[in-house]
Amino acid sequence: MQSKQEIQETARVIISFTNSYTYNKERKQIEKSESDTTSSLTDIASALQSLINQIQDNNSSKSVINTPNLLLSLTSLTSFQIGIHISQEEDQLRFTVRSRSRLYLWLIQYYGDAQNQSELVNQGYGRVLSISVSTAGGVGEEQDKECSIRLNRIYQFFKDLNQGRNYRKPSFQPLPLLTRVSLEQIEEEGANEEIDTQMNTKGLS
Repeated sequence: MQSKQEIQETARVIISFTNSYTYNKERKQIEKSESDTTSSLTDIASALQSLINQIQDNNSSKSVINTPNLLLSLTSLTSFQIGIHISQEEDQLRFTVRSRSRLYLWLIQYYGDAQNQSELVNQGYGRVLSISVSTAGGVGEEQDKECSIRLNRIYQFFKDLNQGRNYRKPSFQPLPLLTRVSLEQIEEEGANEEIDTQMNTKGLS
């Protein structure tokens, strides 16, 4: 288990990387960014995995969940350079960064309390969920499995917001306002019909 200081340092690395990526993106320097190297992507993927491990530890999950500015960075990384292709190795690393960022946010959804749910929604978690379905990777059965996982996460998220969570801790009462905001975010991405159709197909409606 990492100390609180070590967790904060790991988070700082991720936040710094995201800030650099955002800065270069605004100046259309994405493909030539020094931070976007195989080495730095490997470091970020490793840092994300470290935090994923920590958030599942009861003794350190709160420290990880409540790290300032981390949610904003992770939300940005969930769509990190979608559609950009340079090399197979870097493409895979980018996919790993996006995938682990989404997993981290889902773990906050899973382990977080009502305040954490609110913070997720305020950072655009509805948009993250909608993009995650439309960009499910793989082919054939692999793609179908990945899409099913993401749809199940969406289903559980809205179930908890609509009904509250009383079947495990941390429990909380229904949060209808967060449901409404999240649905609006999904609609803004134009993904509501696609998600409804896929959920009906999977029997999750």
